[in-house]
Amino acid sequence: MKTKSLFLALLSCLFLLNLSLAPQAHGARVYLVVDHGVEQDAEAQGRAAVNGVFDFFQRIYGIGLQRDLRIKFSCDKLNYKKAIQDWYGASESQAHLTASSSLGVQRQGDLIVNLGDINGDYQQLFVLCHELVHFYQAQESLDKHGALGWMLEGTADALAAHILETVGVKNARGYKSCWIENLKKVRGVPSLESLHTRQGLMSACYTYGGRVTYATSALAVITLVEWRGYPALFTYFRALKNCSPEDAFYQAFGTRAGDFEKQFRPF
Repeated sequence: MKTKSLFLALLSCLFLLNLSLAPQAHGARVYLVVDHGVEQDAEAQGRAAVNGVFDFFQRIYGIGLQRDLRIKFSCDKLNYKKAIQDWYGASESQAHLTASSSLGVQRQGDLIVNLGDINGDYQQLFVLCHELVHFYQAQESLDKHGALGWMLEGTADALAAHILETVGVKNARGYKSCWIENLKKVRGVPSLESLHTRQGLMSACYTYGGRVTYATSALAVITLVEWRGYPALFTYFRALKNCSPEDAFYQAFGTRAGDFEKQFRPF
């Protein structure tokens, strides 16, 4: 997995590369642990991406990093699995399932990414951005962010794509049309209603595939953004601190989640 020097130079400029991850710049402590097997260019790109997300949320939405964050860059699936066991206290079988079905995971301020098994610069950046969005979801909602499954994952995908498009990363443009075209090629697409719960979303991943399920969720979120703008997403997650997901959804978007789910079509 080789990263071109020109790409890294561009990313460094766009993302204000700060290899020390200085905590004073973000309002909280950031710890980064890197496996010895992670290639130097991949590590540098990962560091730039992490700091770029911090900077993006601060500059665009005025949201600072208020919680300590610990990040692990793993070099392969075996070390990814071990980190899941060590950091989350997962059993061997739980860690195996997570490591086999994901490339990144974030729980309570601990973010682990299997950086060594991600092919391509764009995919590396997308996975990192996606998981960091989950961190901000948890921060803004005081960990009450997971009740509405498609909003949780759809927002992480939609914002990750938005961040990368905003900073001009190659392959990031036109993500909505790309998701729609990909969904048109498959035999079946899950209904948004079936993705209401986290359990329903995971079930759909096994039935339809993760890419189809996540793209459906992301397109639903993009529809909400087109109505109310990206700040409404943060209104929703912040409202979860004090009310139910249904009430938070209504506060943010002016409609009931159930009504929106019934009416939504990805294309």
